[in-house]
Amino acid sequence: MLASQNIDIVPLRIDDLKQFIKSRAQFENKYNLKLSGLELNQAYKEELNEAVERTPEVWHNKSTDYLFHTLWVFIHRKQKVIIGQFIFNGMPNRNGEVEIFFSIEKPFRQNGYATEVVQAIIDWASQEESFKTLLVEADLNNKAAMASLKKIGFRKTGQPDDENEEKITKYYKQVKHLPAMEELDFD
Repeated sequence: MLASQNIDIVPLRIDDLKQFIKSRAQFENKYNLKLSGLELNQAYKEELNEAVERTPEVWHNKSTDYLFHTLWVFIHRKQKVIIGQFIFNGMPNRNGEVEIFFSIEKPFRQNGYATEVVQAIIDWASQEESFKTLLVEADLNNKAAMASLKKIGFRKTGQPDDENEEKITKYYKQVKHLPAMEELDFD
């Protein structure tokens, strides 16, 4: 679990993930959270179920690999309510790059929670060996997301992955600075 000033950022273990996919309300009841009346949309349910099926080995061993395949929920500590979630797109690649997808529920947007949560993820990532760079896709028209990413220090990677998606752009943040190579001294 990660924690920011106001938010607990909780990775769901397999049983909780399955329950959250099946019924967010049941999950909220189980942990004495305020009922949101919200559920994951069908596409996310299918994607998470596929992640569980594709990677059975990560769910039942003692490693922390499941952290890169599960849903992480943002729980407002004082209000006892889920305010959003994020997921990695899998394990960091050999260059230490990993993409995150996150969202904040509508009633909690524009309160600085996205900035707070992403900064907590970056702080954690900077301590982990496998991370070097976090990637995020954001809609250029989403002014709040743009402000949050800029405040945290994300930079535009260049062109969007899909040329048809001109408004969606990928941003990156180096979480670990690589040591500079020493100059070789030739005599």
